Formats: sequence, C-alpha cells, structure tokens
Amino acid sequence: MLNRNKQKFDIFLPVIDETFSLEETINIIEKHCSKDISQYFIVLSKTKSKQKSKNISYKLKLKYRDKIKIIYQKQSFIGGAIKIAIQNIKASHFILMASDLETNPNDVKKLITNSKNNPNKIIVANRWLEKNSFKGYNILKLFLNKLFQFFFSKLYSVSLSDLTFAYRVYPSKLIKRFILKENRHPILLETVLIPIKLGINFIEIPSKWNSRKEGNTNNSFFRNFAYILTGFRIFFFRKK
Repeated sequence: MLNRNKQKFDIFLPVIDETFSLEETINIIEKHCSKDISQYFIVLSKTKSKQKSKNISYKLKLKYRDKIKIIYQKQSFIGGAIKIAIQNIKASHFILMASDLETNPNDVKKLITNSKNNPNKIIVANRWLEKNSFKGYNILKLFLNKLFQFFFSKLYSVSLSDLTFAYRVYPSKLIKRFILKENRHPILLETVLIPIKLGINFIEIPSKWNSRKEGNTNNSFFRNFAYILTGFRIFFFRKK
C-alpha cells in the first residue's frame, strides 16, 4: 500500500468562462488541503476560453506559482481537456472536478481523506446519497438523470448510483491505462464505466450540487442523450 505521506494529488480544472468560481475553487482547496496538492491543471482552449478567464488563470499562476500549471488543450471539447490533463499527471492520484463550483471544493478534503485510506480505489462524489442534494437543477433533467442512473447501475450490476457526476479521485496509474474514445461530455461516463468493466472498486461519498453562478453550460439538454449510446457501447463492446 502506498505510504499516506507520499500520496499527492493533481487536480483537473477545465476553464471556458469561469473567473471568480475558478478562483474560489482553488482558494478553498488551498485553505484545507494545500499540503496534499501537487498541481492544479488549469486547462484552457485557445479559441473558446474567454479572455477574462485566461486573465484570472494567469493571476492565480502568479499567486500560487509552480502549483498552477496552465495547459492549452490540443483536441476539442471536454474530452480533449481531460485527455491532455491525464498526459500531464505526475502525482500519485488525480482529481477530476469542475471550476464552476458545481463540484463543491469543500468536499475535496473528504475525497482526499478517503483516497488516503483506500489508495487503490476510485473515490466518487455522489449527489444521490442524501436528500435535497440538487440546487437549481432542471426538474425534467433531474427525473431523467435518476432513470438513467437506475437503469445503467442495474445493467452493469453495480451499487453506484451516480455514474455521471464528474467529481472523482483516481489512482494515477489506473486512469493512465484508460483508452478514452469520447470527446464530448459522455467521456464523464466513460471514465467510470471503464473501471467498472475492469473490476476496480469504488467508494462513494455524499456531495451536494449547486448550479453555476457564472457562465453557461457547455452541454446542451439534447446532447445528454449521447450518454445512453456510450453506456451501451462500453457494455457490449468493451471487454475486461
């Protein structure tokens, strides 16, 4: 088992139009978990990231120096951002999250604590473990989300009840093995279904979701249905 003191965490933070949300995210994590963090990967798009977001990114780089690594993605969409971040991992573990405060940065401490106690497992934040964990979530999307989680957890015979919330800790050696095919948001499902097929163990912790306070979502309502195709593709065609 990896020595707890040697466990360090790289954090993925994709940025398109976030400013104060990004800054608050990093400041909160630094306040509670600074000694555990190796680097923050702020992943920007040369064409889509707003100038104000680039400015705040470089401001944070000046403040936290080597702890901030600014990366410009080469491939498009969230998939391209995740893939290039994985290529840059140096720490023992990798935290997948957002920079818009929809993933509560106060929960990073719980994720890290659980990861230190279970270094070979994936730690998953789950919005369905406790009641009233969604604030500002579209009612129709919430209903469809619940149906999706129920169906695919049964299909894959797992107890996980939040397969699409991209707030997780991975052992770096594990996630580097993934052959990721998705480019858009279904990659967030792909990165949990692949380890399920590999028989990797998960630990879930409760987490609350709040809608973003700035910027716009980059995943339209109808694109969510692409998750279904990804779920079936991996189930039927990907072998352990």
